[in-house]
Amino acid sequence: MEKLSLLLFSNSEFLILLCFTFVILIIGYFLYQLYYFKSEKHRSILSLVLMMLIYTVISFWKLGSTSFPTTTWQPTAEKQQITFDFGKSEKFDAIYTIYGEGDTNSNPSTYQIGTNNIHLYASNDLQEWTRIASLKQGNIYTYAIEQGNWQYRYIKLVDLSENSSLSEIGFRNEDHTGFLPISILRDKQKDGLYPGSLLIDEQDKLVLTPTYYDQAYFDEIYHVRNAWEIANGQYMYANVHPLLGTNIIALSIRLFGMNPFAWRLPGAIAGVLMLPVLYGILKLLLKRDELSLIGSFLLAADFMHITTSRIATLEPFSILFILCSFYWMLKYCMSSFYTLPMQKGVLYLLLSGIFMGISISAKWTGCYAAVGLAIMLFTNWIQRYLEYKKDKKAHSQFFQILLKTMLLCVIFFIIIPITIYCISYIPDQIFRNEPWSIANVWKQAQQMYFYHVNLNATHPYQSTWFQWVFDLRPMWYYVGTVGNVFHTISCFSNPLLTWAGVPAILFTTYRALFKKDTVAWYIVVGYFSGLLPWIIYVHRIVFAYHFYPTSLFTIIAIVYCIYHLKERKYHFIVPVYLALYLGFFILFLPVTTGFGTTIQFAKFLAWLPGWYFG
Repeated sequence: MEKLSLLLFSNSEFLILLCFTFVILIIGYFLYQLYYFKSEKHRSILSLVLMMLIYTVISFWKLGSTSFPTTTWQPTAEKQQITFDFGKSEKFDAIYTIYGEGDTNSNPSTYQIGTNNIHLYASNDLQEWTRIASLKQGNIYTYAIEQGNWQYRYIKLVDLSENSSLSEIGFRNEDHTGFLPISILRDKQKDGLYPGSLLIDEQDKLVLTPTYYDQAYFDEIYHVRNAWEIANGQYMYANVHPLLGTNIIALSIRLFGMNPFAWRLPGAIAGVLMLPVLYGILKLLLKRDELSLIGSFLLAADFMHITTSRIATLEPFSILFILCSFYWMLKYCMSSFYTLPMQKGVLYLLLSGIFMGISISAKWTGCYAAVGLAIMLFTNWIQRYLEYKKDKKAHSQFFQILLKTMLLCVIFFIIIPITIYCISYIPDQIFRNEPWSIANVWKQAQQMYFYHVNLNATHPYQSTWFQWVFDLRPMWYYVGTVGNVFHTISCFSNPLLTWAGVPAILFTTYRALFKKDTVAWYIVVGYFSGLLPWIIYVHRIVFAYHFYPTSLFTIIAIVYCIYHLKERKYHFIVPVYLALYLGFFILFLPVTTGFGTTIQFAKFLAWLPGWYFG
């Protein structure tokens, strides 16, 4: 089916995904006939569930392999040597290596990681040796393949660095059907903690033609490494981001093993959970089930959402919790200050503060959203004060309620988030031989801050906020080829989200400022609290995925505009827009997920000068 799908649709997975989608829709059709789903509310919930199921199938499809080399060798002697034996002289034309992190806790000086200075020699008589390869650093959890044309019986590995690590080595046979059987001939450290046998004990887990599916790519080489360190109680290198999201990935690794599927699973789940949370936000804002469904649909069919959900980075966690904190703040702000029971208002603010703390503990972009929450809260209090000024008798409890609420907010939005942030570090060993402490959490936060402030780097796929808004510069994550099947992954928004989003946010801003529309105001606050810091404050290298939080509020602004289009009898535009939006999602699916395609089709999709997919 993959070959037929590739031939017909330039997407190797389209037909099988279409089959799953039809099955879900057929089940949904019969469920719609049941009496329980006759009410609009229940039908809307069923529609959301069906959408989530379809999105889940697509997001989880070919997410990652459950098989991956995990046992890791590291040297325990100076200039350690290991000799391998094929049993007879064999032809081979490629050497495969892949490394993970070793036992860093056993190395007091540095990290036990990488093929730092490893050389491979070959011989047919154990007397004369020819160097055939020198292993370079490469990327962790990523295959390095050295091509050549050799015929030897013995291979000698010579390590010149005590900090090296290597998980598996394989020698591809000349028929390209597998790896040559190999054994250990000599290893003076065979009875030690890290014998040479660890290098050849998982030959069945090596992959002849690895793609994104079988290894780490882009920033996974950092986040997965940290997650493995946490899962294994290792001293870690972590001065770039907070660690709650990494702890979540580490938990998945502990539960499901060290493999690409396990480390990507939490982000994929977070991506699914965003759909109902966005539905709830839109239901609060616009009070219409069909508009809430449209918003969830726009998120499900957004390129950046599915791409970022399928890679083990921190964005899905941070943004899910940002949405949750925004939801509970909206619950508070859109309730009546004077008639809402105090305990309910306190609960809404408490939950908003908890999720704010969790989002910041996943990634500091949650701090930008926190500013938006503060603006929403203070403008709400200003509105209540103006109501008090108009009718002091009816709203005589204003100052009493406000004072209590403000005191509680100190706890909810300062003390609790700081506590969550500090607690999130308990499973982590940030500083060698130092236990968890608030002082160490603060020290690590300082290191992170100075890292980002002083970062002076460039990248061929870096971009600016202006390019995000108009979808001009995707971030190219991965490229690989298996035969004539091309795999590529790029991170950018559905063009119909950004291109419609610009006029949508302009209209929403106009409504907020000049029509005093409260709903529009909350949308604008969410949008600009996510975008303005990248314009005003952040001056280092940035990428398209930094637009991800703002894209959620772009969707909300578009749905807000759809609401006004329907009110003005322009509703016929909406189905055309949604159909085109879905069409774009399907068309670009191969270059946003890594599903197999052709290089010709990938080049065809590069419609703008800044778009490049391989």
